[in-house]
Amino acid sequence: MKPMLRLGTVLFSAVAAVLLACDQHQPPTAPIISLHKTQAPPPPTDPSCANVVASKHRGNKDSSVVLLCAIQAPGPKALANGTKGWIDGKRYYLTDQTNAGLDIFDAVDLAFVGRVGGMLGDATTGGGTATTNGAGPSSVVFDRRGRAWVSDGNSTTWIVDVEHMKIIGSVNTSIPACDGGTATTHYCGRTNEITYDPIHDLVFVQNPTPLDVNAPHGALDTYASFVSARPPYHIVGTISFKDRRGQEAPLWDQGTRRIVTAVSGRQVVTNGVVTALFHQYVAVINPRVRPFVVEHEFDIDCTALGIVGAITPTNPTGRQFGINDPALGAHQHMVIPGCGRPLIMNARTGAFINTGITQVGGGNETTYGSVDKNFYTAVGNLLGVIDARTAQFLQTAPDTGGANPAAFAGGYNRIFTIVQASANRTACTPFGYQATGCITVFGHTGTPRGHDGDGDDDDDDGPGHGNH
Repeated sequence: MKPMLRLGTVLFSAVAAVLLACDQHQPPTAPIISLHKTQAPPPPTDPSCANVVASKHRGNKDSSVVLLCAIQAPGPKALANGTKGWIDGKRYYLTDQTNAGLDIFDAVDLAFVGRVGGMLGDATTGGGTATTNGAGPSSVVFDRRGRAWVSDGNSTTWIVDVEHMKIIGSVNTSIPACDGGTATTHYCGRTNEITYDPIHDLVFVQNPTPLDVNAPHGALDTYASFVSARPPYHIVGTISFKDRRGQEAPLWDQGTRRIVTAVSGRQVVTNGVVTALFHQYVAVINPRVRPFVVEHEFDIDCTALGIVGAITPTNPTGRQFGINDPALGAHQHMVIPGCGRPLIMNARTGAFINTGITQVGGGNETTYGSVDKNFYTAVGNLLGVIDARTAQFLQTAPDTGGANPAAFAGGYNRIFTIVQASANRTACTPFGYQATGCITVFGHTGTPRGHDGDGDDDDDDGPGHGNH
């Protein structure tokens, strides 16, 4: 095992005067589609996917990945901003900013089920009001009770009963440094990426881009909140990341029982000279330690890895920044879209396993398929497939306009990506959905091998939860 990259300096947690009470906002009053067990008939399979569903297509997990069909974006507005996808059980969830809600799909029958509405939608950012304080919804995670936690604009996270398709609670993660508590002093921005710690029953919610409540409202250190998943959903504490201005999707690592989150780096350039440099890194947080602190920092120095970009007046070194969503896979490997490519790292030690995958970019959201043991990333009109066990690139599949994959096990081993509506040809075009946008459905070719009878998840018949 390679040595640890670096034992990071402990960063301050516990932002002063944390709002301990949950947000008292009432659930939104916009129409909410309700689903009842007695409701019939079930939603119809999307026409383009009828043959896939009828044939119970599963494919051979060791074969190539291809585009199977597409599910039309449900509207009524054409999908212009579908941010993230998530798999839980046998459903696929889409945070649909265009239509201001959480879209729910049947991942087996490939059908739209309904929407939990009333979320903020395509609001502006950097403002001081409740509708200029970041767009949403952004991301979603499920707790052990089957409730969805959906991050939204205006520093709000909704708790959703997905079976009855209604919002049952909310939490506001604003802090005094970025929110003055009046109608025109909201500067904490949206809540964005989110994960759940089932051991300590905590939801980890990021506020990636808070602004100072005082004029001229400059950028503050990015921070995150730990929220109890038990009513009344109080905030247990917060953690800030010193001198950093952004962070991306965290994950709960069952192997180490830690929260792992990617923190963006930055450099300060004055008159063409770099006067300050703050590395991007992966932060490891032990939820048992209070106040919350960063236990380890695993630095990601793109320049040291030999990855540089164009030299410009604002970037005289050509240094690359930006890390997104780590997804944990086999052998404690995780993929981190950083330096413009997928970087494979050991989650326990911070050692890099592979930094040389250039056939596909890193993208934003990544996913892990628990059946085929592959990582997936979608960017640059391609779906990239990486073996999570060996950290080796396997293939790309055309996916014009596709982004933010989510892998579904459930015996089918499907991969979903989000394709927005466009005036130009996309992966939705062959199915007639270019103008509306769609969810593309990928799967393996061939026929599945026989069930091995061991009851685990290494064949096409076992249960699985693909998206981390």
